[in-house]
Amino acid sequence: MKINLTIIGIVFLSFFGILACDEEVDYYPKPRGFMRLDFPERTYQSYQDDSCHYSFELPDYFSVVDKENCNKNIEIKRFNATLFLTYQPIDTNLFMHLEYARKLVYDHSIKADEILEKQTIDTTRDIYGVNYMIVGDAASPYQFYLTDSTNHFLRGALYFNVKPNYDSIRTSLEYLIEDFDHMIGTAKWN
Repeated sequence: MKINLTIIGIVFLSFFGILACDEEVDYYPKPRGFMRLDFPERTYQSYQDDSCHYSFELPDYFSVVDKENCNKNIEIKRFNATLFLTYQPIDTNLFMHLEYARKLVYDHSIKADEILEKQTIDTTRDIYGVNYMIVGDAASPYQFYLTDSTNHFLRGALYFNVKPNYDSIRTSLEYLIEDFDHMIGTAKWN
């Protein structure tokens, strides 16, 4: 009886195996899955330090940490990132400040696939500058500087607190760039 059940099992499996081979099946690899990111709603608030010479609007999920000489660290905890702001009064050499800011951006060209520049010119607020989007696995994927070309120079550099991987941070970076554009668009010299 034991042998008969084994033979019946083999015949049964062979029968379904033959039926399964008749159909041609296309196999596709499973697509990659990505994390779902929930972005906060944007609510802006004005930021102004009376001792410093600039002001702007920031999203409420940014927190400002004061450093010395009107320098600031804007911590973006939700995205595990920090925007480092450096303020320098212009003494007599604006060109030196501009070239230094440009050098700091292009130091990332070793890891960058592309560096995109976008100019900011607003004569009504006396704001002139350049935004740099560094595409690739660079340590700082976004930098900018603003100046009035006579008295003030403000430079910003964004750093994520993770190993640089552009594919992983790209979605968050694009969201943050909208906030930085708003910040730059509302910047004023005091």
